[in-house]
Amino acid sequence: MAVAQVPRNFKLLAELEKGEKGMGAGACSYGLEDPEDIYMTHWRGTIWGPPHGQHENRIYELKMECGPNYPKEPPLIHFVSQINLPGVSQTDGKVDKNSVAILRDWTRIATELSKNPRPKEDPLSLEAALIAIRK
Repeated sequence: MAVAQVPRNFKLLAELEKGEKGMGAGACSYGLEDPEDIYMTHWRGTIWGPPHGQHENRIYELKMECGPNYPKEPPLIHFVSQINLPGVSQTDGKVDKNSVAILRDWTRIATELSKNPRPKEDPLSLEAALIAIRK
């Protein structure tokens, strides 16, 4: 039996509401780059550096792009702020999806979720990606 999948725009609307109302993790915030973006493709996010490390008390800005196949495919993520992290290009700030577990495994997880009922908390979201990068 096939499981109904949430349409892209419905999922992104839910993520937008969560990001704008601050209902997610306190370590990140995110929202649309342009409120007039009816396709909800271009996002901006902020993450705070994790405590007890070289990035503690620092705030980093990111751009995220949710392509037409989101959430089946992961978002493209770029740091706007200069940062020195493994898996982040020093020239354009692009995050290598193979360096972040959730981005690397995104398609596999999406396939598994399409075959089974969705868990209470959706493991594939912009917030989950930001938190994974923050670690």
